[in-house]
Amino acid sequence: MEIFQKIGETAKGLSDKAKEVTKRSGEFLEATRLKFELSRLEKELENNFLSLGELVYRRYKGEAGLDGEIERLCESTRKIETDMLAIQEQINRLQPKPLVCPQCKIELPAGGKFCSYCGNQVAPEKPAGDTHDSATSRE
Repeated sequence: MEIFQKIGETAKGLSDKAKEVTKRSGEFLEATRLKFELSRLEKELENNFLSLGELVYRRYKGEAGLDGEIERLCESTRKIETDMLAIQEQINRLQPKPLVCPQCKIELPAGGKFCSYCGNQVAPEKPAGDTHDSATSRE
């Protein structure tokens, strides 16, 4: 009977690992989708800036009736910038930036307190009772 219990525990452990892999795969796919959307918005932003430049120059040369279009493009550009910030925040939540050693600039594994390359202490140890999240102090 003990062997079946061990097999059951092993199967449960494998199931948990499979769920974690599935979750991480989903997060990776979502981050990739968000990066694609961010890239699309960057191109749209660039097009807006080019169009705005052309309209402002045409107005400078004396062409009338362009103020409405300039205003519309400015509002559209502001919305794109806001959308880009929101998407970047979502990407950062899915894929937080790794901790980097300030001395040698080597990327550290998650939870590292000392640089494995130069030995520099990267994250000072928290005093007892400190509930401040170290992830927020890195940004």
